[in-house]
Amino acid sequence: MKTKNFLFTTFLIITFLMVSCASDEVLSSDNTISSFTLTKGDIAKQFDITETAINGNVDSNFELNDLKLTVVIPEGATISPDPSTIKSISGPFDLTVTAANGDQKIYKVDINREPSTANALLEFNINEPNFLANAAIDEQSGIITKRVPEFVDLENLSVDLKISKYASITPDPKTIKDYSSPVNFTVKSESGVEKVYQIKLEYMNAIRSRSCTEANAWKWFGGDNRTNGPDILPYDRNVATGQVVIVDKDLVPSTFSIHLREGFSYPEDRQQYNKPVVLKLIVKDVNFKTLVSTTTSVSGQFAGGFIPFDLQNLNLLLEANKTYIFYWYLVDGEKLGIYAGSSSDRNKGSGFCFNSGYDGESEFSKKTNIEDTAVMYKHEWHFNIELEGKE
Repeated sequence: MKTKNFLFTTFLIITFLMVSCASDEVLSSDNTISSFTLTKGDIAKQFDITETAINGNVDSNFELNDLKLTVVIPEGATISPDPSTIKSISGPFDLTVTAANGDQKIYKVDINREPSTANALLEFNINEPNFLANAAIDEQSGIITKRVPEFVDLENLSVDLKISKYASITPDPKTIKDYSSPVNFTVKSESGVEKVYQIKLEYMNAIRSRSCTEANAWKWFGGDNRTNGPDILPYDRNVATGQVVIVDKDLVPSTFSIHLREGFSYPEDRQQYNKPVVLKLIVKDVNFKTLVSTTTSVSGQFAGGFIPFDLQNLNLLLEANKTYIFYWYLVDGEKLGIYAGSSSDRNKGSGFCFNSGYDGESEFSKKTNIEDTAVMYKHEWHFNIELEGKE
């Protein structure tokens, strides 16, 4: 019995001591922020922390949105609002840290982005229905130039400007329509630095002509009435010609001419046709998209030479160093059954006259269309052409 009383008394003493020690435990009063970090993408930036404030700046290209905020506080403390919920900073805000013992400290957070010094006019685009182009910008001189076709009205021009982010521009480009004389714009950075740009637009009025006349080969052009032709039926096929055109400066073409060696005749008996015919010209871009088309009449007395197509009213612009395909054929060539020879040069060379030729052939019996790109293929010869216009 004495043993049991001893054990019970010992248990009471130990329990008393444990309760006494627990009641003596002191909760932490630490409510300080030890680290404050902003992360955007791969860039992380830490900020100095004073007694009750966190202040600092980020670079002008460090946007204060889509952020990750990481704040380190003592173990057992809590923070409000939760830093993980803060994705952007648009002005000063408070962070309240509550220690384990309930003591609170409020930190005033004031993070700002440095004002941008960028004050560039990045793009000047002309947005007319028949003319879309961007002007060359000389950043050093601030002069922006472009030669435009004469069918563009410089006194009522639709333009689109792009400037540096955060910058402003005066006057408002939306209020300016008349560019018939130079126009000045001032671009002001967010930090207040100004730069003046001058827009100088001029008409393309310098006449330019190119001619390719060397001929040492002739390709079939038009229809075919032969009853003994190889693998063809009489009055069935029509053969077209094409030529790649590449200019070294922007050009508004006024006339495009093709060359035929002789007048049209029937290949079966070489009898001259001696009646007017119509030729059609189609201009395509490098993706074979049709840009414009037109026709021209050829006199019944035509006996060979250049045949011009008038392009003046088509508002066509050939941009420098871009590929265009000029493709021409005899209208109703199958039914007419007459032909002539497309003059060409088989020599190799470089420059305007030595771009790829094209050939095309349609047949009534196969229900193919002479205007369909499926019947067009490259030809190794360079066909005789003339091109005139304004640069």
